[in-house]
Amino acid sequence: MSYDSRGYNRSRQDGNSYNRSGGGGGGRFRAYVDDRRGYKRRLSPPRDDEVEDIEVRLRGLIIKIGDKISPELQVNLNKMKNILENDYSKYPDTVQNTLKACIVELPAKAPVYGTLYGLLNVTSHDLVGKLVYLLNDTLKQTVAEGNWAKLKQLLRFYGELANSNVISPTSYCGLVEDLLSVLDEPTQYRRRSDCIIYIILSTLPWSAQEIHKQNAPGLNHIMQRIGSYMDRRPLSPSPEIVRRYKSGNYDNSPRDELHHLWTLIQQLRANDWEFALISRLYRWFEKEFSSALQHEIPRLTLPEHTDELEYIAPESPLRINVDDAGVAASNVPDHNSLEYFVLNDVIVDILRIFEPNRKECGKYLLAVANSFEPGHFRPLNPQSQEKSGDKMDEDEQGWCLPDLLLEVIMSQMLRLPSPPFRQVYYSCILTELCRADTVSFPLALGRTVKVLFERLEDIDIECVYRLSCWFAHHLSNFGFQWDWAAWEHILNLEPDHPQVIFTRETLEKMIRLSYYERVKSLIPDVFYKLIPSQSPAPSFAYQSSDHPLHNAAKGLIENLRAKKSADEIQAILEQFKEEQARRDMPANDQDRMMRELFVQSTLLVGSKSFSHVLNVVERYLDVLRYVNGTPEARLHTVQIIAEFWKENRQFMGILLDKLLNYRIIDPASIISWVFEKQQLDRASNFYAWEILQNTLAKVVARVSQVRGKLESAKATYRENEAARAKQPASEMALAEKQQESDTLRILENSLSTVTRDQKEVFMSVYQKFVQVLQDELAPLPAHTADTQLSWNYLWILGWYRETMRMYYKECSGFLVTLETVVFTEGVNDRIRNVFTDVKTLNSEQTL
Repeated sequence: MSYDSRGYNRSRQDGNSYNRSGGGGGGRFRAYVDDRRGYKRRLSPPRDDEVEDIEVRLRGLIIKIGDKISPELQVNLNKMKNILENDYSKYPDTVQNTLKACIVELPAKAPVYGTLYGLLNVTSHDLVGKLVYLLNDTLKQTVAEGNWAKLKQLLRFYGELANSNVISPTSYCGLVEDLLSVLDEPTQYRRRSDCIIYIILSTLPWSAQEIHKQNAPGLNHIMQRIGSYMDRRPLSPSPEIVRRYKSGNYDNSPRDELHHLWTLIQQLRANDWEFALISRLYRWFEKEFSSALQHEIPRLTLPEHTDELEYIAPESPLRINVDDAGVAASNVPDHNSLEYFVLNDVIVDILRIFEPNRKECGKYLLAVANSFEPGHFRPLNPQSQEKSGDKMDEDEQGWCLPDLLLEVIMSQMLRLPSPPFRQVYYSCILTELCRADTVSFPLALGRTVKVLFERLEDIDIECVYRLSCWFAHHLSNFGFQWDWAAWEHILNLEPDHPQVIFTRETLEKMIRLSYYERVKSLIPDVFYKLIPSQSPAPSFAYQSSDHPLHNAAKGLIENLRAKKSADEIQAILEQFKEEQARRDMPANDQDRMMRELFVQSTLLVGSKSFSHVLNVVERYLDVLRYVNGTPEARLHTVQIIAEFWKENRQFMGILLDKLLNYRIIDPASIISWVFEKQQLDRASNFYAWEILQNTLAKVVARVSQVRGKLESAKATYRENEAARAKQPASEMALAEKQQESDTLRILENSLSTVTRDQKEVFMSVYQKFVQVLQDELAPLPAHTADTQLSWNYLWILGWYRETMRMYYKECSGFLVTLETVVFTEGVNDRIRNVFTDVKTLNSEQTL
């Protein structure tokens, strides 16, 4: 929970005064109580800073209660109850806001706070009534907003309230039945119904056992309704295009994740809802809870379905800790078990909730094991870890938390089509975990990297790319230290083998994040063949004094460095062109020579840094537009830049990006360059595809930008129209209305234009992909196995899959056109199958 960002800063001294022992530590309770008693003895009124200090301590106690499940927690819960009873009247906002934050932001501690509410309810029914009232308001607002992830957290907590007899099991079942009204809607959208069913099923392991004891008919009816839905719902395994392992060796067969969860819940039901992983803290106080009065909870009405609502669903785990047959190792729960689902669900929730604060996220991730019943996880023993090195002790009992955390985090980072958050977030989390746990977590991370490295041949190309980017960034935080010698065997593989490419691209990104000489000094000599022979530098075409245009380039560069005006530079270029014309050079060649001379000279003048090149480009934008007036000219400029910065791909990508922004070049020129033979023959190079993806992202962003402006203008128009309807008509009002209507019309026309441009760009990209892949497959027999295909073809196929997958939503509006024009019957099945999967991703199924 990001309390630092909320202003709840606690001094180092305050933090050290809390003893962490015993799941809530008696020491910190005594410190707080002594301070409170001292405050009562004072004769003078408390100062504001003293009150604030007490509130900070109170927040700290509420947040830390139950940090570890242990026998002492039973006593500490009673102490916490007494403190809240005494201090609620003095600091109601502090108590309410902190408890609310804990409920929705500490997913693993729902049993702790549910039991705390139950204890308060026994002796302070009215106080809990106020807390439940505020919680009910939060629930209604959450449902109205369609915040399904938060609703899952709240429903889990309401189940714990039922366990503690704060609300009745009948009321809880009524709440679930309100959610199940989604199954009664005239039009049932599968994503929407699946989302609600997932939310309900995911919370049942926490509370179904007690609900069944108190209200078996109500729970049975819920199960019956869900069962009816699942029976008529067709199975929907994840399409092949979003699978991270290509062969399926480690994932077994693809499965419908919601159906799998339903199967697990049915098994739990057959076992009388007994689930040993989750702590049943309410059982400590069942006698007290049985006499307490209960509170009402509201009836819910689900918001109507809209295309803007983002629904949640269970996700397929990335199985790392498995053998070649897909059987889970002893260091993590069985991937098909309910234990794995619950732990994965909680870890993913923590990653989502604490995305703004990676330090807090790391802290709560490393504490996950403490929130479940003891005995399931291995104790972290630094001595044994240091002895065993990077190998797990198979005789050790229990699960290894670092291995589980890494598996879940990697699964999120490598999720297809895209991760929930930017990749750098996961990199920061892994860095934070390594720093917070300096023994066991780095060793587990090393094991994970080595396992994934061995499987790179079977991993989706986009996942290989993400792993390489992450690994280089991660190493940059730890001095670039790695056991490179262990990977020397890859140097005997084919040059385009994924392990070779992963290593090469990681080293290149390390050079970007550091500098050439340092990276070279850190790797064994045998790896020098994977990095450039010299540090990144420009390749200036006119460097040699023997070049015919050396003097012309030298003179132009002097004028550029003298900051001559754009008109003067253009005049120099015109004069150069006239000189070539007098030599009977064809007009087209004159333009190419003039363009190359100017662009090369401009790049050299700005080659010192990003700021230098941007200053030069901005100073001579008019000249750049003058020499890039045709599609052929823009393609030529891209080729010149690529050749000039061939030894520094980072500069190349940044400069092309800036020239796109300035409209000097266009997406069509980038696309044409990417699909030239020179790039296709080296399809394993990441940089060309990074440039392509960046170009497509800009095209999509342009459409989103214009659409956002249009939606904002429409909203403004509706508001103003409503205001004008209440006022007498006037000329000024009519003029304003006309102006707003004109703005809407301009924006609508602009949206139509950029949408059409976007369609043309994607049509062009997919046509080129299909043509290239068809040409690669043409010489081969019709049923050639994947293992017989060249690595270069497989890299192109991988980038094609990623492009189709990444922009499936943008292409949803012209799938018929794509099928008619691009993916015709004559296209190879390997290529068409990707398009078929994309259509599946786009389909909005109804039941």
